[in-house]
Amino acid sequence: MLRRKILISQFFFLFCGLYNCNLLYASTESISAELIELKRQGWKVTETKSSIESRPGIKPYQNVKREVQVVKYKLKKGIEVLFCVVEYDSQKDTIQELCAETLKDAEKKLSR
Repeated sequence: MLRRKILISQFFFLFCGLYNCNLLYASTESISAELIELKRQGWKVTETKSSIESRPGIKPYQNVKREVQVVKYKLKKGIEVLFCVVEYDSQKDTIQELCAETLKDAEKKLSR
C-alpha cells in the first residue's frame, strides 16, 4: 500500500514538472487575453513600445525598487484605433492589461 502511494506521488510530481502545473496557481490573470481576443477579431498591432520602469517597492520591501515592464500597443481595424497597455510587475508577480480609445485613458484606468 505504501509503495503504491509513493508511486502515485512520484507520478504526480513528474506530471506537474512536465506540464507546469505550477502555472495553474500563478497570481496572474490570463496573459493579454483582451489583446489576443482583439487580434482574433481582426485588429492589427501597428505600433509596440516596451519599457522598464523602476517604481518604489511595496511593504515590507519599500526600500527595494521594483521593476515593472510596460508594453504599449496601438491597434487598428479599418478606421478604428485602440490602445492597450500591458504591465508586468516583478514584485507582485502580476500582469495587468487594459485597452481604451486613447493611450491616456488606458494608462489612467490601469493605474487605479
